[in-house]
Amino acid sequence: MSDSAATMRWDPYSLTSDADFDGFWQQHLDERARRLLLVLGKGFDVRALETARRLRDLGADVHVWLLAFHNGQDDTKVRRQRTDLNVERLGKLFDASRMQEIEIDLGGLFETPIATQETYAQLRAAGDPTEFDDVIVDISAMPRMVAMTSVAVLLRRLDEARAKGGRCVNLHVATAESVTADNNAGQGSLRDQVSFVRGFSGQLTAQTTKDLPHVWFPVLGENQKDRLDKIHQHLNPDEICPVVPFPSREPRRGDEIIYEHREILFDTFQVEPRNILLACEYNPFEAYKQVFEAMDRYRRALNELGGCKAFVSPLSSKLLSIAVLLACYDHVYGQVSGKPLTVGIPYIETAIYADPAQKEDDPFELFTMWICGEWETLDAPAPTQADEIPTPDAKIVVKPPA
Repeated sequence: MSDSAATMRWDPYSLTSDADFDGFWQQHLDERARRLLLVLGKGFDVRALETARRLRDLGADVHVWLLAFHNGQDDTKVRRQRTDLNVERLGKLFDASRMQEIEIDLGGLFETPIATQETYAQLRAAGDPTEFDDVIVDISAMPRMVAMTSVAVLLRRLDEARAKGGRCVNLHVATAESVTADNNAGQGSLRDQVSFVRGFSGQLTAQTTKDLPHVWFPVLGENQKDRLDKIHQHLNPDEICPVVPFPSREPRRGDEIIYEHREILFDTFQVEPRNILLACEYNPFEAYKQVFEAMDRYRRALNELGGCKAFVSPLSSKLLSIAVLLACYDHVYGQVSGKPLTVGIPYIETAIYADPAQKEDDPFELFTMWICGEWETLDAPAPTQADEIPTPDAKIVVKPPA
């Protein structure tokens, strides 16, 4: 089989940002009666309810799965108060009969991380997402592994149902994006063990493929030195390609991230500067393309030598984390000509959160990504040109035809 460049599923794409959010959803809801499932995190983040509030104001028929995650430790007073306030406000948006709370055990401080396995199991047991017309996963207030696993399991479940002749259900991912709010969410201390998103282990410990080269793509954000060090020790990669957010809302953010991590990247890991990749911070689909294509170049180049394993670590914003997931999902389940890439998504979870320093008025931008469903059955619009990266001030909207 030939190893030609793989076809990308999300090229073109559908992305709506901020001021266009209400208009997009109003048009979508006006097309026909729709029953919506909103999957939310029961968390302390000040952005937790923005998607829920806007959908309620548009008169949407919304049912809620509220993911209540816990690690067996007592919350601090500040985090407990903020979480309780979010739950109280959610109760004012939707009747209790429309809400289902789903318990997710993250595992204790000194236990093996189980967040991704528990999220998978609990979402599978929660109900049938194909009973709804649209499923919206709002990752604004979810821990990273819960968010990525939630999107992965629902996307796979809807894809499988559709492949078997079932209903075509739309899946959307929403997030209130803010680098400031993310950095003020309370970093806390990290676990010692590396965990992998379920279904994306990269077959790290498989004996039959243990000699294949390991290529690691850490997608960088601020304050990630400890995560980088622990994941590096676990993977022992042969090649490292750091991914830096650029273009970015803050023009110098990428440079500052590289400067902050210069010692571990260049002195400890011996990263070649030419290996540094750039991924658009505020357009997850452009970032997905950039990561996907970089992974595919290694796949095609090394398949002649027996293949390789690619590992992508989401150490940056929530938008870029979804870009990582889509790139990895497309390599595992997408249209790949020739030998597919073995893919892993390693991450170090937070063990104990510090008190958040977020403020109610922290600025953010609300995004919604239409991941699968009706738009894929339509004639797709022409994709944006690869060299036409939108400016930070542009509203990025590439929609399927009405």
